[in-house]
Amino acid sequence: MNKRKKKILSVVAVVALVATVFGIIGTALTIDDGMFSNNTPMKITPNAEVIGSIDVKGDHEEYMFEVTQNGILTVRLDHDNLLDSLKCGFIVTLYKIVDGETRVYKEITYFKSFWSDVTSSWGETGITPGTYLIVVEPGLDILYSDFTIVTLFTPTESYEKELNETKAEATPVQIGRVYYGSGSQRIEGTDADWFSFEVAEDSCVNITFSHLDHKIPSAGWTIRLYNEFDQLISDFTSKLSDVLIKTGSLGLRKGKYYIQVETQTPVVDTYKIQVGADTAVNHEFEINDNPALATDLPMNVAISGSLADKVLSLDKDYYKFTVPADGIVNFEFAHNVLEGDKMGWNIRIIKLEADGTQTEMIKKSSKWNDSGTTIPNIGLPAGTYYACIDGDSVSYNSESYFCKWTFTENDSYEKEFNNSFESANDITFNKEYQGAIISKDTEYIFDEDYYKFTLTEETSVALEFSHARIFESQEAWLFAIVDANGNVVAEEDCYLYEGRDNIDATTLPAGTYYVRIKGGLQGSEDVYTIKLIK
Repeated sequence: MNKRKKKILSVVAVVALVATVFGIIGTALTIDDGMFSNNTPMKITPNAEVIGSIDVKGDHEEYMFEVTQNGILTVRLDHDNLLDSLKCGFIVTLYKIVDGETRVYKEITYFKSFWSDVTSSWGETGITPGTYLIVVEPGLDILYSDFTIVTLFTPTESYEKELNETKAEATPVQIGRVYYGSGSQRIEGTDADWFSFEVAEDSCVNITFSHLDHKIPSAGWTIRLYNEFDQLISDFTSKLSDVLIKTGSLGLRKGKYYIQVETQTPVVDTYKIQVGADTAVNHEFEINDNPALATDLPMNVAISGSLADKVLSLDKDYYKFTVPADGIVNFEFAHNVLEGDKMGWNIRIIKLEADGTQTEMIKKSSKWNDSGTTIPNIGLPAGTYYACIDGDSVSYNSESYFCKWTFTENDSYEKEFNNSFESANDITFNKEYQGAIISKDTEYIFDEDYYKFTLTEETSVALEFSHARIFESQEAWLFAIVDANGNVVAEEDCYLYEGRDNIDATTLPAGTYYVRIKGGLQGSEDVYTIKLIK
């Protein structure tokens, strides 16, 4: 340090710290030598005002102090107003001395003081016990003037602890408690704050992130949630104008998790972050974004879930369910009614092929302003299937939803996926079979059901078609007998109010034939019954 007079004006023991959000005053401090440069830094105690000056180009001042508790440090630099806001007079940098003997130190934050600033500060910074160094250097436009350095320290366990820039240095947080942090300005690079928390048992977790409204719709922070295996579970961006963001309810297994808060803007502001958790009862668990990681979905059990927020990709929730016998599955999807006539979720029923290919059997979507949707009367043979909930090509949101499936055994019901000659269900004469055509998410567009029968000789064939009668003038079905070349032998339509209709006896030569059921002008997902007669 240059050999000129330094004067400690006053130690602000009580008055300077009464207005912090934590309401804690004072700390135990000790003094030690530092080794930032060949100069000997001036030893100070926080909560003091120290006068310094820059006399010559290349001059700088160093102030060293030690703290023995976790807490918040604020450093302020005051000087006379020289009425030129574009000239940078001082640069103030805070370092943590990692190893005094080898002179290893790490930059924590810095700020610039311009000629017209009068008072400048980097705001609040969370620090841990250790030795610190404040360096005041001349800016590009050297201000040969006295200045006053004011340091304020407040002990607290509720603030992030710099340097917490990696997963290994993460600040531990307790579930349910509010913590504070800030994006430190850096001469090189940007600040990232890491937090860690433990989930003691399988839980539904949410993250709340809030800050002041800066009235600017640009990105301020990106918040990322990782598991202990460095897998990204969720990430979202908080704009400077957002004020508050809360994630949906994320199902997390017992274990350790990490949150990274990355600053995206030079605006230095204190933010609040809180991890909330409730015991997970019948909830999906992340990560379940492919069939191999699917959440088990038992029959007749409502499972809750939510799509995790993600910046560069879309979350998918996969559920695995096993149909115990041939029969009918009804899949229900429900959520709270939200504002906006927008599609919010896709619901897909998927069959996983032997080679790992996913065959989408049925897809429906649910709007924000409805209460959900049902995929009814799905004929499935015994086996394992998957339901995928996603936000692809819709208005994505992370609100909670519920899904459930029920089952009725029925060996005379159609077996999806029977939408072609190749996948047609075999049927015999004089036996009733049931089925339903399912809409393909787009109104009035339905799947088709095919049934196969074979004649060994010329035969007179008739087809009966029936359904529960509904007094509506809606053309719901078209049913036909088709030969192996795709030629329609006979076809009829059936309206909801009719209840039944038939194809009259027709003489057919020996060969393979198909019964085809498809939607009429409006279609219907109601169950129908067919019967071949000879």
